Amino acid sequence: MKKLSLILVLVLLCGMMSVANAEWKPEAPITIMNYVKSGGGMDIATRKFSEVAAKYTDATLVVDNKPGSGGLIAADYVLSQPADGYTVFATTVSYVDSILAYEEDVDTYIWGFEWIDNIMADPYAIMIEKNSTVTLNDLIADKDGQIWCGPSAGGAKHIAALQFWGALGIEGATFVPYESGPEALMAVIQGQGVATVGNPGDVEGRDLKHLVIATKEKLATYPDAANFADLGYPELDNLSMWRGYAVKKGTPAEFITWWQDLCQKVTEDQEWIDFFAAKSIVVSNEMTEDFTARVKDDMLAHVKIMLDSELVTAEYVTAVEEACK
Repeated sequence: MKKLSLILVLVLLCGMMSVANAEWKPEAPITIMNYVKSGGGMDIATRKFSEVAAKYTDATLVVDNKPGSGGLIAADYVLSQPADGYTVFATTVSYVDSILAYEEDVDTYIWGFEWIDNIMADPYAIMIEKNSTVTLNDLIADKDGQIWCGPSAGGAKHIAALQFWGALGIEGATFVPYESGPEALMAVIQGQGVATVGNPGDVEGRDLKHLVIATKEKLATYPDAANFADLGYPELDNLSMWRGYAVKKGTPAEFITWWQDLCQKVTEDQEWIDFFAAKSIVVSNEMTEDFTARVKDDMLAHVKIMLDSELVTAEYVTAVEEACK
């Protein structure tokens, strides 16, 4: 009897180990929820991801969009769903900055997620109207209230502009927010502002040119464009916009491993690499530990920049610092 009981225990243990070690397999479509409109940077990335991922999985990936409120609408939707791996949040540094600018609860809207995969870095660029003769030194010397156009006050490109101003010593500048990135770019083309912060590919099909691109290596797509090192500010050649994926806290580790493995396969796919190289974007596969550290570092740095510009209160900065401990 004792021998039979021991055998039963061993069988049960082996079964439990097999289940624990089994690869996660989707049994229903996986929704990838964008917080941007169709055609936005993360939307394009996610739809391309779904296309390339089909080479490596039979899973059905459904790309959806719930734009509005700086990402809060999409975030609330993802957080309202079961933490089962069937809803993935497609997000960017701009979402993080929006949470800070709105002084939302970080424990809910940042740490309510697991930050599982950062898939790319899109360098920032300062752009001007294509016939403009303005130089970076002109912008630095102008103390009379120059206007820069951009999307959303407190968003990632606003924060990048503030970082550029602080490092370059640009004083008296005003950031004028527009409804969207394309509207801000058009505003510069129409002369409503002297410059804008965007990404290198934003000049395509528009009457814009790069004043400077924040990348250490010259881009093959724009070999003649200056970087900050060319202009004497090499410390600025590392500012970029990240885009990646998060899931609701509590999502099974088996799904996260499965998703990260899929991201790795996509990252190494030549179609994926070539597609984004043409857009001057560096692809990556930065997983949970490093990605979470990046989110935390960005929050702590950006919320202080916002405080200096009176976009948030000192009390909120303290709350964010506590939430990041």
